[in-house]
Amino acid sequence: MANYYQVPLKRLNSENAQGMGVCFTTFEDVEIDLCRWPTQGKRPLISVGGYGAVLEEEFKVYWRGSTVFSAGHQNARGGATGKIVSDPKSQSKYVLLNWLSAHLDAGEALMPKNGEPSIFLVAPPKEDVKPEDFVALYSDGSCGISMHAGVWHTAPLSLSEKEVVYQRKQGSIYATIDCLLLKEHNTWLKIPLRQPEAV
Repeated sequence: MANYYQVPLKRLNSENAQGMGVCFTTFEDVEIDLCRWPTQGKRPLISVGGYGAVLEEEFKVYWRGSTVFSAGHQNARGGATGKIVSDPKSQSKYVLLNWLSAHLDAGEALMPKNGEPSIFLVAPPKEDVKPEDFVALYSDGSCGISMHAGVWHTAPLSLSEKEVVYQRKQGSIYATIDCLLLKEHNTWLKIPLRQPEAV
């Protein structure tokens, strides 16, 4: 039977994103780093596109029933991101995630276009990432995150069923490695779809 790890939920700010990226408020001004590749680790590299350029695009995140989807990528993989479950005791909603990826050719910047509250799931760059390495960073929609190259992540998670459009900058190579936590650690990540509790 699979395990479930409830990811700590924190506010997106420079302190909580330290080591994984920076918080920003103006998408047009944010820069990402382009890196040399390929990886020297044991994970197979998935690579498409060109080299040395920064792509800027919009993409969508939306719910269909109990599944979270993303779509509209120029050179990335869209499709099912996670599944939504409800806790009848607390009446809270969660997303269960298994698949994560990390881009080795460049950083990646993400921000909701119309100020929609969102959660960015991230873990520091490392070969053998574990469930307890992850943190969920909540944005009220006024800021985004510019992740460093190699940071583990998934598509942003919207807090409502309506379609949310995000602005994104990333490298054109899309040199990516994957992690399937069910296969590697028999564990689902469980991310609460709400604001962090006040401290």
